[in-house]
Amino acid sequence: MLSLSLPDADATVRAAVMKLVSRPDCDELKKLILDGESLDPRPSTLILVSGREIGALAGLETKLKENDEMSLLPVAHGG
Repeated sequence: MLSLSLPDADATVRAAVMKLVSRPDCDELKKLILDGESLDPRPSTLILVSGREIGALAGLETKLKENDEMSLLPVAHGG
């Protein structure tokens, strides 16, 4: 589990994801969850904020509050 500090104005899911994947120790995570062209994590990652999927909230613009927990769950597709 990692903790991030974001300024109040930037406390969105998008800002948190981008700050997380910009860390040097998260290069593999960046490759795993971000679409290479759009830098959008949603095609390959289920994102939850305090147990709720961001699609039921405001998507990547969901505001994060103090003590919110954001979970990133990479999705495997296959047939």
